[in-house]
Amino acid sequence: MRTSPIIAILLAATVLPISTQASAQAQALGPRPSPRDDQSGEVFAGVDYQQGDYGTGAKVDTVSTSVGVALRKGRLRLGAAVPYLRTTAPVDVVVSQGGLFGTPLLASGSNQTVRTSREGLGDATLQAAYDIPIGGFATSLGGGVKLPTASRAKGLGTGKVDYAVNAQVARPLRGGITPFASVGYTILGKPDGFAVRNTLSGTAGTRVALSSRTSAALSYSYEQSASQALADRQSIGLGLGIALGHKLNLGLQGDAGLSRGAPDVKLGLRLGAGF
Repeated sequence: MRTSPIIAILLAATVLPISTQASAQAQALGPRPSPRDDQSGEVFAGVDYQQGDYGTGAKVDTVSTSVGVALRKGRLRLGAAVPYLRTTAPVDVVVSQGGLFGTPLLASGSNQTVRTSREGLGDATLQAAYDIPIGGFATSLGGGVKLPTASRAKGLGTGKVDYAVNAQVARPLRGGITPFASVGYTILGKPDGFAVRNTLSGTAGTRVALSSRTSAALSYSYEQSASQALADRQSIGLGLGIALGHKLNLGLQGDAGLSRGAPDVKLGLRLGAGF
């Protein structure tokens, strides 16, 4: 283990277990009670862009293109996704875009400022959640695992498995307004050469139905840094979800950082097709 200071940043907002970051906050951001014989599926593709120096003074640009599948049977939801990354960052920075409830970004603290571009397969994720309707509330409990499919040599992943658990609650109100909140806890694998810690995260906001086919959501997200050397991440997000057809959905998401530990800007787009 290195004795030099360690830099660690968590980037992305908490998301639903079967959603991608681009559209999670633009959909019904809490689970929904479902008949036990109800079942559906979706294949989706998305692209995310994020940029900032995260309080390090070294600019990092990352584009992530992901594909995945989501399944629901009754109250059980399952999902799997894998991204392809392209990032430009200092040579000693490790970008792990497949992190659960956030993206670990790790740097060695060597003050290396030379930026390089690299690309490749990111870390895959497997996630599950179970909906538990309680009175007029829609709640769920979920968990997931990040698999180390990204190249550690290229700095696209930590080479370790991460685990996460989360809980979510939403309360549909009159006028198509749905307040929501979630909390998550991520257990990070311990990559060689880096000092990291487990993290707590949370999101709160409100979704508004603009029409029968369109909804918008405004949210605030907080996440602990995976290292004491960096500030925790805080951001505000605005999402838009549009039903393009009977089983075709478009999600748009934009986030702005409110703290030094967050990216300056994050933009996302997601297209899903049901089956």
